[in-house]
Amino acid sequence: MTALARATNAQIDAICEAFTSVSWPLSRDGFKALAERLRWQLKSETSSGVHHRSEHPVNLPTVRSLVADGALSQVTVAVSDKSDDPKELRSATRELQSALGRHFGRPSDSKDGDHYWELSNGGRIWLRTVPKKVLLVVQDRRFADVERREERMGISPSRTPASDNESS
Repeated sequence: MTALARATNAQIDAICEAFTSVSWPLSRDGFKALAERLRWQLKSETSSGVHHRSEHPVNLPTVRSLVADGALSQVTVAVSDKSDDPKELRSATRELQSALGRHFGRPSDSKDGDHYWELSNGGRIWLRTVPKKVLLVVQDRRFADVERREERMGISPSRTPASDNESS
């Protein structure tokens, strides 16, 4: 059995260094320069986001970015191949967590088995395992602050919005 393909330690290092060096809010132009530095190829751009293709050695090297109020809010980077094998995903997750740990030390906390680190610039970086792959999610200061407030208030991240048809 071969190991599940994932972003290299050098690629994880580059992402960590890039996103810890930014000041929030990061403008579209600032993000464009950062993406070029990471050698991400632009695929499409809309008013609400930017899609890139990374050079990561994975079968779907996508980078999806969310833009709100003209600034970058969140970036989701595919850092592993897709796999139906939970054992392979756990192994890739441990390796990626180790690579992140070299930059940030122990995770700040975890939710539903996904670890995150608080960044010195106010952002937050997550290592998230979804059903078939591992993602690295970077949140800007504003998104991270919203999550921190909800955590302090005890609001569950898995809640669902109330239906518009419900009456009070």
